[in-house]
Amino acid sequence: MIQESYNKISTWYNAYVSEFSSEDSEIQINIDLIKEHASRVLENVQELGASINLDESNSLLLKTCAFLHDIGRFEQLVKNGSYADNDESNHIQIGLDVIEEHEILDVLNENEKQLIIDCVKLHDISVLPKIEDEQSLALIHLLRDADRIDVLRVVSEYYTHKKIYPNRHLDMELIDKPGFSKKISKAILDEKIAKCDDVENVNDLKLSQMSWIFDLNHKRSFKMISEKGYIKAIFETLPKNDDVIDMYRNMKIFMENRL
Repeated sequence: MIQESYNKISTWYNAYVSEFSSEDSEIQINIDLIKEHASRVLENVQELGASINLDESNSLLLKTCAFLHDIGRFEQLVKNGSYADNDESNHIQIGLDVIEEHEILDVLNENEKQLIIDCVKLHDISVLPKIEDEQSLALIHLLRDADRIDVLRVVSEYYTHKKIYPNRHLDMELIDKPGFSKKISKAILDEKIAKCDDVENVNDLKLSQMSWIFDLNHKRSFKMISEKGYIKAIFETLPKNDDVIDMYRNMKIFMENRL
């Protein structure tokens, strides 16, 4: 990918997202949140890419993926008033449809197009399928790490200050009640990422987000999360019983062993 192509796509992106606003202050707060998230993921991919000496062409592809990965969130939020993905409204599919409709990748060759589409399509799924192409897999891993690092920033700050600034969208419309799923507990103790289908309440959501560390791919990713204290911050908002403490201890040891 060349700089000129990147500039054209980024210019289109900035014009596209500028069209989204809402008179509903709650919705507007979340529109702004998505915009900031994309900017932060862009910063993260640059830091992660630099840590492995990613070449310029792949760096430009990765930066493009960073600001396009959640482009479907804007339409999803404005039309449906929710971040929650379901059969009728899935931000990844909406994003792919937006990319196709506006033909924004037509300045790229077919290989570059497919790399970006694959990154957008696979950035948020729990378990990746087998990917033979090494370039594609490398970019997907970098984007997934960068995305999760910033989501952990967003939610750790939110959970910490939730009583002052509640945001039902970040709670994914879930009930905030005591307890947690035993399936999620087992996954974490087995050092596996928790399944979205096992999330039943806000505690489950917090634990599932913390479990993303088991699917990180780069040493720098662990360092960024550890330095910012995101996992600890979320843990501090959970009930302090033996099971939760055991899960946190397991995650903490896992991270320390990868720094």
